[in-house]
Amino acid sequence: MIAEWMNRPHLAKAWEYDWPVERWRTHLEAQLEGDYSLPLVLSIGGVDRGYLEIYRAAKDSIADRYDSAPHDLGLHGAIADEELVNRGLGPMLLPKIVASVLAADPDCRRIMFDPDHRNTTVRGLCEFAGCKFLGEHQMSNRRMALYQLDRATARKWMA
Repeated sequence: MIAEWMNRPHLAKAWEYDWPVERWRTHLEAQLEGDYSLPLVLSIGGVDRGYLEIYRAAKDSIADRYDSAPHDLGLHGAIADEELVNRGLGPMLLPKIVASVLAADPDCRRIMFDPDHRNTTVRGLCEFAGCKFLGEHQMSNRRMALYQLDRATARKWMA
C-alpha cells in the first residue's frame, strides 16, 4: 500500500521515494527494528489516507544544519490521495499529530520539518503552524527548507 502511494505522481515528485515494493518493505522493516524512525499509517474515519514518519532529528542528516538536541523529533507526512491535497487536512490534522508526538516524548523541545524547497504546500503549512524558518539547505540528495516548531509555540497553536 505505501509503495503504491509513494509511486503516485504527486508523492513521487514531493518525496522522490518512488521505490518498488521490495525496497519499501526493506525500508519499513528497518524502521520498525531500529530506534531512529517510526513509520505510521494515517487513517481518517477508518480509511487509510496517508503515511507519516516520526524520526530522531539529531540522528538525521539535518542535525548539522541547526543546533540539534537529542530529543528533537522530525516529522514527514504524505497524503495518499491527490484530491485531498490542499483541502485543509494539514491544518486540521497537524495539531493532533503534534500533540501526540510531544506527549510521546516529554523531553522533546521541538519538531523539525524538512520539505523539499519547492514544496509550497508543506512550507505553507509550516508557516501557518508558526514554525521558525531556518533557511534552505543543500543536502547530498536534495535542497530542503528547514523549519522548527518549538514546544511553546506548538502549545499556543494547539490551544
